[in-house]
Amino acid sequence: MPTTILVVDDDLPLAETIVQLLEDEGYQPLVAHTAEDGLKLAIAAEPDLALLDIMIPDMGGLSVCQRIRERSDIPIIFLTALGDVDSVVHGLSVGADDYIIKPYQSEVLLARIKAQLRRIQRDTPHQPTRLIFGDGELLIDLPARYVEVNGQEVELTPREFDLLAVLVENAGRVITTTELIQTAWGAKFRDATDNIKPYIHYLRKKIETDPAAPRWILTARGVGYRFSNQ
Repeated sequence: MPTTILVVDDDLPLAETIVQLLEDEGYQPLVAHTAEDGLKLAIAAEPDLALLDIMIPDMGGLSVCQRIRERSDIPIIFLTALGDVDSVVHGLSVGADDYIIKPYQSEVLLARIKAQLRRIQRDTPHQPTRLIFGDGELLIDLPARYVEVNGQEVELTPREFDLLAVLVENAGRVITTTELIQTAWGAKFRDATDNIKPYIHYLRKKIETDPAAPRWILTARGVGYRFSNQ
């Protein structure tokens, strides 16, 4: 799965510029324009890194950083116009890993992001990539993008596999439709919530014994979906 990066900034043109920059580098951006929405997305989608503006509506970027820190060690980088020493010290003291003052060069932002991600990769223990569910009925190899059902390979389209991978990586937890789309397909699809039902239908037909009574991909009515690992 691509590395997911949360962008929280109320400057819409700047946020879109950052999104394009991240997508060009192969990252998967998630976007929010208020502190409250950013915090919700950080908790639900569990991104690999967060880029936060300090002066954003609602609670502000500093509070978002503190709230994320209460439950996650992901790298957090502030992108802000506040460049005085006190602001920098305060930003780092509430839990940020880096502090970049606007305006900045795109190359500098990417270099800082890559440095933080390298640090996390060194500190993160190896996780299994071949996942087996049930009594071996369902096998998913995430790096190889390979799926096997009852010993037979199942071919998924890229978008189908991306949806399945996000669900599997969050097994047991309900993911909202918007969060699932953003994480799997990118920020530019965040308003395409009507498109997800057909893809869930296709996935169920391919991996479920009885698509009408699914065992793996469950619907949380009115909210989103959950992958059951039972």
